Amino acid sequence: MHTTHSELVINGHRFDLEHCHDIWLPITPDEATNAFSLPAACFEPFRIGSFVGSIEQGGPVRCDVVTLAPHGNGTHTECVGHIAGRSYTVDVCMRQLADAATLVSVPLALIEDDFVVTREHLAAAWPASSRTTTLVIRTLPNDSSKRTRRWSAQNPPYIHIEAMNLIVERGIRHLMVDLPSVDPEEDQGALVAHHRFWQWPEDPRVDCTITELIFVPDDVPDGLYAVMFNVAAFHGDAAPSRPVLLKPI
Repeated sequence: MHTTHSELVINGHRFDLEHCHDIWLPITPDEATNAFSLPAACFEPFRIGSFVGSIEQGGPVRCDVVTLAPHGNGTHTECVGHIAGRSYTVDVCMRQLADAATLVSVPLALIEDDFVVTREHLAAAWPASSRTTTLVIRTLPNDSSKRTRRWSAQNPPYIHIEAMNLIVERGIRHLMVDLPSVDPEEDQGALVAHHRFWQWPEDPRVDCTITELIFVPDDVPDGLYAVMFNVAAFHGDAAPSRPVLLKPI
């Protein structure tokens, strides 16, 4: 990977640095997406003595103390530490800045009472000739309500284990989805898709990541892009992230 004044080159492909598509959801205290019954992010001005970190309350500067839960408060990137514990943190596992990515739109299928991404639908949308190591999945239907949807206790869609098998078989190292999780909201802690993706504990893929709660607008066509991950340097299993897609030249 290298850059010139206005382009990024990855594996011989050239991408336009001046025109990008935002595929992230912000972390805000109001009208923000939320999942897993986690509390909304909280932004409170710091106080000590007579000092208050709020312009509106008469302070000289704004200085917030922010409380958040990355897994439920907007776009976030997680590492194997999510299922393996404190030995793995996203700031160490995720050192890659950008990668070539394939964006695919996949219709959800209803299996029993669950909407899922199936292997069949994923394979139909994802050309076998694709050789990128990042996969971006936009589920269908895709509407703007995903930007602020409250997913908690709604049995949100997820990735079927056979679809995850295909993702791993094709060598995807970084998976990005517009869902709260690749696993069901309630599965008694099994997290089978997470375990399959990271191959934990048999053969851990510690440099691989999953990014959840993205949003890809309809006017972004499927195909080849570069993705810039923009993962915050949190020393935890997950961190807020601000991924963008760059158009090929």
